[in-house]
Amino acid sequence: MMKNWLNYDRYAVYGLGRSGRSAARLLVNRGKHVVASDAASPEDLDAEVDQLPDEVDVVTGGNDPADAEVCIVSPGLRPNLDCLEDLRRRGIPIVPEIELAADACRAPIIGITGTDGKTTTTSMCGSIARASRRDSVVGGNIGTPLSEVVDEVDSDGLVVAEISAFQLWSTHHFCPSVAAFTNVAGDHLDYFDEWDQYVEAKRRLIVFSQRDDTAVFNAEDDTVWSWTDGFPGTSIAYGLDRPGENALDGVRLWREGRELVANGFDSSDGTRTLVDLDDVAFRGNHNHLDALCAAGAALGAGLSIDSIRRGLEAFEPLGHRIEDLGRVDGVQFINDSKATNVHAALAGLRSLDGDFIAIVGGVDKGLQLDPLANFLAECAAGVVLIGELRNRLGGALRAAGLADERVTRADSLEEATHVAFDKARELEDSQPTVILSPASSSFDMFDSYEDRGEVFREVVGQLN
Repeated sequence: MMKNWLNYDRYAVYGLGRSGRSAARLLVNRGKHVVASDAASPEDLDAEVDQLPDEVDVVTGGNDPADAEVCIVSPGLRPNLDCLEDLRRRGIPIVPEIELAADACRAPIIGITGTDGKTTTTSMCGSIARASRRDSVVGGNIGTPLSEVVDEVDSDGLVVAEISAFQLWSTHHFCPSVAAFTNVAGDHLDYFDEWDQYVEAKRRLIVFSQRDDTAVFNAEDDTVWSWTDGFPGTSIAYGLDRPGENALDGVRLWREGRELVANGFDSSDGTRTLVDLDDVAFRGNHNHLDALCAAGAALGAGLSIDSIRRGLEAFEPLGHRIEDLGRVDGVQFINDSKATNVHAALAGLRSLDGDFIAIVGGVDKGLQLDPLANFLAECAAGVVLIGELRNRLGGALRAAGLADERVTRADSLEEATHVAFDKARELEDSQPTVILSPASSSFDMFDSYEDRGEVFREVVGQLN
């Protein structure tokens, strides 16, 4: 019989962020004894402690296992931290909040992961679920911890969850009814010791799958596609180009002209139109791939073609991801602050038409920069570098052959935006673009990628 983490009495919760607080509330609501702790100092945690139930014992200034039988860990805690090594020595299971919530969940779960596009795909899938009029919730890494929403739906409802590698590496039996993968690309090497650890964390979404489960695989990603081998359940393949006729179980989704289409999912052999791309608000190959992934997950969960069409037509593109901020003095501004790695940045940059000036930089996570540098050297009219990454990326751009006069360094995003605007107005293109395409995390200068994007939006508004 599969273990359920709710079958214990005493719990430690490490980390008083939103997921930790949500886990503590879920446990207290089920009558459990909870000690919640955080390494931050007491004066930095007043707001967080105020949001905890009175029944929770709180420890600050360090993580305390107390007399716990199980420890629920924040996704922000890296696998090699001393406090987690201590738990391993004590024989206390390390459990992610996502798995605790899944054990409490009565409804089937669609779990979506990947390096890029998982938030967009999750949001699209949530829009489809709402269009189906099936009782549903969206949670997980997308912003609302799953522990906050699992009690809102019963067994005939549906939970759509974005799940990150940070939440997957410590799973013991987590197994969504439908697992969907966007891609796997270089990222988070500041969190995991090795690339293989990151890849394996993503794959854990299907490690515990059974014959009655479904997985949706990106046929254009070699790493994801390799995981089809030996998957025990029903497999669905998707790609911009039609997956081969021998793909998996014959369930395929792809783009055909200006339509997203699918076949092999019902008793008919014909190809069915999922949605006309002229009727949706999103654009670009990366968004089309995300829509195919979301549609595949919806089909796997038994949702209808009509629900997919209505859900994708109703979907509004997310902020900070290829977000059109309008024109100022003929210059188009695009906010792609959510491009926090090289692969995501390239996806956005490749969707542009005409000349562009790119604002790039942020936290240096040790990612391979050559693909980005080579693309910018070939395609960008200019680059403005910011943040911790700017010196290393500047060297990569020089090695890629980008002339020094096309590269500028700025000390702030505000300065970078003004510099990029001036450079764009000097171009011969009648409709040039300035794009914020960081290719890195934001935490050297901002609280989050959302904060970074909001600052960019405000500066563009002031230009206008």
